[in-house]
Amino acid sequence: MSTIHLTEEGEYMTTKPAHSTTVLRAIHIINVLSESRGPQSISDISEQLGYSQTVVHRLLQTLKSEGLVIQDSKSKLYSLGSAFLSYANKLLADMPLAPVIDPWLTELRDATKETVGFYVPAGQYRVCTIEHESQEEIRRSVGVGKRLPVYKGASGRAILAFEPKDIQEKIIQTLPEEEREDLVYKLEQTARDGFATNEGEISANVSALSAPVLDHKERVIGAMSISGPSFRWNRETMQEYIPQLLKATAEITDSLR
Repeated sequence: MSTIHLTEEGEYMTTKPAHSTTVLRAIHIINVLSESRGPQSISDISEQLGYSQTVVHRLLQTLKSEGLVIQDSKSKLYSLGSAFLSYANKLLADMPLAPVIDPWLTELRDATKETVGFYVPAGQYRVCTIEHESQEEIRRSVGVGKRLPVYKGASGRAILAFEPKDIQEKIIQTLPEEEREDLVYKLEQTARDGFATNEGEISANVSALSAPVLDHKERVIGAMSISGPSFRWNRETMQEYIPQLLKATAEITDSLR
């Protein structure tokens, strides 16, 4: 947006915000790599953004030199670099939500004896930001900073089911056509129930129960999850703890209002 200033001579002068086109284009490329399913080629990125392949190639080389993107030596395709893991770890360590969420996660872990975690949405993915592992010898472990699809698993659906419809549709359209109807059904069920479950969907013999946390504007900011080996943690054993999980997410949501 342009701004009109009155000069000392009484004349009007129009100025534009000092945006760097190069920086904006680099950010757009990073966003494409973040939201795409799998590594991308120069032509893929060029087509999505409408930039020339020469511009995309030049910017990718700059981003690559700083560790922001990596290129597979065989396929020549690009994906986000390890530098973002450092940024993510810093962000997770400084998260203001952690002191609010952590006590509830600890309580759920102690009650269920299973691994608990908190996931936040990140485009087509969800990222584990807090995790307290079960003390059992056989247990589920995800790892803080781990990125998983937002359209798969209990916590993924607990997030996606409460996202705006346009975001849901954008994610749904990235899936093979034969998978879309099933996801829509599961999202509708999650929205009705207020929680989501899965058995063996992400990892074989692992089950999970998850519910969303909303902010003061009813926007989903993440999901709390309880997961464990299916021989011990399954749809039958989960039932006892659904009220406790929903109470925890409701209390956190209320505290953010």
